[in-house]
Amino acid sequence: MTQAYPSHKAGGAMARALTGTLRAAEGLTHAVAALAAVLVVIGFVAVLVAVFYRYVLGTPLNGVDELTGYLVVGQLCCGLGCALLMQRHIGVDILTTSAGPGSRRALAIWSDFSVLVCAGLFTWSAWHTVIFNRDFGTYSTGPLEIQIWIAQAPMVLGGVVLGIAAIIRILRGLTGEQP
Repeated sequence: MTQAYPSHKAGGAMARALTGTLRAAEGLTHAVAALAAVLVVIGFVAVLVAVFYRYVLGTPLNGVDELTGYLVVGQLCCGLGCALLMQRHIGVDILTTSAGPGSRRALAIWSDFSVLVCAGLFTWSAWHTVIFNRDFGTYSTGPLEIQIWIAQAPMVLGGVVLGIAAIIRILRGLTGEQP
């Protein structure tokens, strides 16, 4: 039976601190994934209302397509970290299936480190994009005409949470846990 976290007896205070930090980070990751689920429901309701207005009342609503597009971006970004923790991202396993246990572990750590680097670059780029569009005062060109940085902000959150999930997986790999 594999332990989810390091034993408190083995590492003392350091292990307890690591355990608490990992649990809090996982909780944050799952909370942001729950936000993605809420965005799915909001998008579904918006489409239902738009269909009702178009086909029952005969008056289409403006902006629902734009809104659902922004919601999809939010859903995707908010679900990134949780998907990584649940091993739901696409992976190439041609090397890992033929590798021994030690090599498989090293490849997993390398993979998670690569995700961490990509998450950092994505977050940095998204942050600068959001700040630029906020400072410049860019609005969407669609019927909603919202400040575009508001629609882009979930990219920053998603990148941060993806990075946190990668760190969790790296720590698990270094402590010998099965992800």
